[in-house]
Amino acid sequence: MKKIKYLAAVLFLVQSLAFANYNDVYIADIQYDWIDKSMVEKEAIISEIRDIIFEDELIKIKDMKSQFKDRLKDKEHLDHYYAASAGYEEYGDYNLSAFYYGKRKHIYMYALQDKKDLSKAYYYDALGKLRYVDFIYGDYPDYPYYSIQYRISGKPISAIYFVSKDTQYLYEPDGTFKGVWYKHNLYDEHSDIILTRTAY
Repeated sequence: MKKIKYLAAVLFLVQSLAFANYNDVYIADIQYDWIDKSMVEKEAIISEIRDIIFEDELIKIKDMKSQFKDRLKDKEHLDHYYAASAGYEEYGDYNLSAFYYGKRKHIYMYALQDKKDLSKAYYYDALGKLRYVDFIYGDYPDYPYYSIQYRISGKPISAIYFVSKDTQYLYEPDGTFKGVWYKHNLYDEHSDIILTRTAY
């Protein structure tokens, strides 16, 4: 009787594995260092994430400027700029991020995210002019989620799949894999470092 129960349990496990999505193993295991993965594992991750983000082709948003006409200029530009410069992560009704030249000397851009609508982030230049909009999908701020960034002209720029604070997968608008951010470094599919960032 014990042998029959054991055999039934083994058969159930084999059937479960047979019907599981093979790539899900890689997505669940995505926290591990990119360098240690085989090319087969890397290609499986890249492909699975591409399928999630690019289920529909990314196309130009024709009415981008009219859609965001009230946000083309940050009406509280100086307040937000100085708050970002001072390192604030929140200011009033907004989450706030700063982007710096070099080693945190001068802000060239800052991002605002309305706390009442976390589905978008708005990127302004140092003069308070809207340059980019991120459309955020998934259970943000819980991981995983992804974002698609558009220029204010409506042209898509990039798509990023956020697995964790440490790990993000970057794609071109046509679905071409650009690299994976792991902490400070951007790695290509061959595990070569192609870019380094000062903060993440």
